[in-house]
Amino acid sequence: MRAVNPVKEVRHIGLMGEELAAFLNTLRAVDPRQFAAIEKSLRALVPQVERIDVEPSALGEVELKFQESGVLIPARLVSEGTLRMLGLLAVASTTEPSTLIAFEEPENGIHPRRIRLLAEFLRTRTQMGGTQFVVTTHSPLLPDLLPPESLYVCQRTDSRTAIKPFADMGPLFKHEAIERGLDDREEAVPVSERVLRGNFDA
Repeated sequence: MRAVNPVKEVRHIGLMGEELAAFLNTLRAVDPRQFAAIEKSLRALVPQVERIDVEPSALGEVELKFQESGVLIPARLVSEGTLRMLGLLAVASTTEPSTLIAFEEPENGIHPRRIRLLAEFLRTRTQMGGTQFVVTTHSPLLPDLLPPESLYVCQRTDSRTAIKPFADMGPLFKHEAIERGLDDREEAVPVSERVLRGNFDA
């Protein structure tokens, strides 16, 4: 995602985000409102970013830059978290949306207080339909912010990988059972605490 691209029309960011700069340059030209929407969403997630710059150079190349405090910073110098957030926003904003988007640990590099915004983005995009998101995470926070029916637990069992719905984790993980089983507090234990306890062997 840090790569400099030749100026060309691009409709997707590439499998590894390698054409992100060219994609954003294309989007700015063909759909400026959508480009502005990506900028606005990125500012909500990463407030220090004032704008995205993809101005083509005299050499016919486009380099992704971010403006912070009035200074343009090349993508090669910004944090991995900022690039990952921009990549997720871009891939969800294509004119030809994918039916499936897989994203590994999107919360990496994001301030914990902004993970709620990330969860809201995922919920909203899912409700819009057309695209299914498969997100893997080790975050103890993100699962608390997503509907329980959308959560799955991945475990190694008998030298195999097993993926089970969160709802099938047994009675210990059900809200009512937790409330009955704990005598020192009444509220249900959030997913984040159970992850930190090691309840899922993750």
